[in-house]
Amino acid sequence: MAPTRTNGPVIVLGAGVIGLTTAVRLLEADPSLDVHILADHFPSDTLDANYASTIAGAHHLSFADDGDARQRRWDMRTFNVLYDEWKRVGETSGLMVLTQTEMWEGATAHLAIYEEHPDFRMLDPATAQCADISHMVSFTSLTIAPALYLASLEARVRALGAKLHRAHVPSLVALRTDPGLLALYGNPPSSVFLCAGLGARHLVSPSEAAALFPTRGQVVVVRAPWMRSGYTRQVGALGGGEGGTRTYVIPRCTGEVVLGGTMEKRDWTPYPREETAEDILQRALQICPDIAPPYARTWGEGEQVAALRSIVVRHAVGFRPSRDGGARVALGSAAGMRVVYNYGHGGAGWQSCWGCAEDAVALWAAGSARL
Repeated sequence: MAPTRTNGPVIVLGAGVIGLTTAVRLLEADPSLDVHILADHFPSDTLDANYASTIAGAHHLSFADDGDARQRRWDMRTFNVLYDEWKRVGETSGLMVLTQTEMWEGATAHLAIYEEHPDFRMLDPATAQCADISHMVSFTSLTIAPALYLASLEARVRALGAKLHRAHVPSLVALRTDPGLLALYGNPPSSVFLCAGLGARHLVSPSEAAALFPTRGQVVVVRAPWMRSGYTRQVGALGGGEGGTRTYVIPRCTGEVVLGGTMEKRDWTPYPREETAEDILQRALQICPDIAPPYARTWGEGEQVAALRSIVVRHAVGFRPSRDGGARVALGSAAGMRVVYNYGHGGAGWQSCWGCAEDAVALWAAGSARL
């Protein structure tokens, strides 16, 4: 049953994967709501490091620690939603099902959540295509072409009745007092969902803002439609998040393949570094020699890197919206409005989006019921 309606529109701040999935679930819970999405960036915009959703590797690969029940629940719920969608519509919304191979240097165990995926298998590390692998598993997972999937989400929220506005919101108070903002949606809002990623730094208390920071990720995107399997090599411990060094090969249904990557905390450099790009190409070839064009596979390492360079589509940098203490999904109040916080997901936004959205809407519904 939908919660009791309150006066005033409901605002969703942010139009990345977290904001759009939250808006979908909100309108599915109560189609009569007057929902407005306000954002600085939209899915069709030119790539921008501050809008991480379009630059993300966007494969479903959980970092959830075995003891982190909340993150595991979010991630598996999201996998199941995406997998069911792929079964219904195939690759039309940007989803691609594939075999994911995970390799570790030094470790002898894997995250327990991988065993919840279809087709989980333990593999002999001696069969790895790169040296020094001590543990290896495979399972069925998904990758997402962000531009396609975000466009499908935008179409869904519009079809459900949401209105989208490009607008900069300087504070939560401004949502109820700024004439320019009020002109977009009429009456002062009753509720707001804060899904603004790093943009939340300007909308929360100073102490909370201090907990938010970028984790810079640089990738190289190549055109390699022959790739239909994913690979990751982990060196060092994840530490219940994104620790250590990761090299990944993420194919998409579009024929593009994302090669990465980096995890550089509190680095605001928005442009690619040439030396990092070269390092990524070399590491990608180490874990997956098949990423090289077929004609170059018998060549030497230097020549293969040059061949790989020839199929580069773009270099990209994105700022993962990280938070000390992990994601914040919580109910609160500010500026006379009920506020649902849903941000700080770091590099886990794509693999947790639907689970987080459902929790955020459940918090809002429970808060509405108490009014």
